[in-house]
Amino acid sequence: MSDVTRREMLKGAAALGAAATVPHGLAAPAAAQTTRKRELVVAQGGDISKFDPHFSTSSNDIRVSFNLFDNLVARHPDGKLHPALATEWKLQGPTTWVFKIRQGVRWHNGDPFSSADAAFSLSRTWDPAVRTRVNTVFTTIDRIEAPDAATLVIHTKKPDPLLPARLAFYGGQIVPKKYLEAAGGDAFNAKPVGTGPVRFVSWTKDDKIVLEANGDYWGGKPDFDRMIVRAIPELAPRIAALLKGEVDIITQLPPDHGDRVNANPSTRVVGALYAGLYVLAVNSKVPPLDNPLVKQALSLAVDRELIVKELWRGRGIVPSGPVARGDNHFDTALPALAYNPRAARERLKKAGYRGEEIVIETTSGYTANDKPMSEAIQGMWRDVGVNARVEVLEYSVRAQKNRDRTFKGLWWSDPTSTLSDPDGMFWRLLSPGGPQDYWRHPRFDELGEAARFSVDEKFRGEAYREMTKIFLEHLPWIPVIQPYEDYGLQKHVEWTANPNQQFEIRRFNFRFRRA
Repeated sequence: MSDVTRREMLKGAAALGAAATVPHGLAAPAAAQTTRKRELVVAQGGDISKFDPHFSTSSNDIRVSFNLFDNLVARHPDGKLHPALATEWKLQGPTTWVFKIRQGVRWHNGDPFSSADAAFSLSRTWDPAVRTRVNTVFTTIDRIEAPDAATLVIHTKKPDPLLPARLAFYGGQIVPKKYLEAAGGDAFNAKPVGTGPVRFVSWTKDDKIVLEANGDYWGGKPDFDRMIVRAIPELAPRIAALLKGEVDIITQLPPDHGDRVNANPSTRVVGALYAGLYVLAVNSKVPPLDNPLVKQALSLAVDRELIVKELWRGRGIVPSGPVARGDNHFDTALPALAYNPRAARERLKKAGYRGEEIVIETTSGYTANDKPMSEAIQGMWRDVGVNARVEVLEYSVRAQKNRDRTFKGLWWSDPTSTLSDPDGMFWRLLSPGGPQDYWRHPRFDELGEAARFSVDEKFRGEAYREMTKIFLEHLPWIPVIQPYEDYGLQKHVEWTANPNQQFEIRRFNFRFRRA
């Protein structure tokens, strides 16, 4: 298929999607907000899979868990670290961090919060008996002490200047020691208790989550009484709900639908360049994906510029490797990933590829444009002789495969740069025992471990450049795009998108505008 033909097909698909989103006359504009709104309604592209924050890092889950629970340190949409359950922290010696714990905080069930909860929570993340999804986040920690209720002391194995940043994201959410030990993990996940700005009320699977505002929240009661999170996987009804005023915010808004949302008198689009990448993660343990030449061919056959232009309306950047633009040690000299169908065919021939089926397992709405991108890439791969198939999964099936590491080919992943540093993205996920440990390379592992503990930024930069070279040869991920993450909002909502996918509704970042 020629590039011109493919471009026209992508344009046609995008136009058809935009036209089919909401039939004319179906969605009347929402009325202007004139009185205080009591309920915040959010619609996202899939249901939650886990409430327990140590057992999921998916975007649909963290929009809820980061509001049910608090971290010791918080990263706000401005990208800076701020006090949360810890009011201050300082380094005492090269490997000892001391945190002062916020006083007067209570769990949603009324129990007092203390440093013992923080020590328990962090230790739980790497406990092999618990088998969390965040087990690689705090491997720099040697031991933790809670000498009194207001003090937490963390000793690292070697100097770790990134520790406060680690505490601000995955794995750093603090859970209640007393309640969790008494109830057990399953009961805790079914009825979570945190210290965050919202309390759990109920969950109706594949429908909605009901949360109530925590009137005793240390950061101030949020600007609503109740929060509803609805699961609306299909894009058309999600946008229709926004335009009709049934919901206040929708997530995962593809750029080709932004004009319609902005044209509606009561809604608008906000977004941020994602602090991460959308990638096709690869199970490099199964043939033919265990052959680096095959993965190189797959990457070379992807016309990323066309995907960015036609499916994302230019709201994205073509990656150059596994480090997101904006991160520490992003290599500005590295060229964007190449599109070269002829070279792709040559790599396939050199690899001895014989038409084995290669499957993309996708959902429809886990990330924006996941299914359309899958279908576009399937066509590109078929053009170079790859026997490609797209298999659409329910979100719950994807979540289980993610936990069990049972993907059979490639699947969409949205690795977030949790630290604004490569250690918090590709090393966190691809390290030995990490959530996406489907591939190993001794030198890659050696460099990643050394860079994690080094305070020499020049060395760290050199290490990540060499790791990137190894990555681009073996491609445990096939990076596709660093997108803008867009949301549709009612105009009476004042809210700032966070580049790292945290859905921040605390008072400093959210309020309903009054007329």
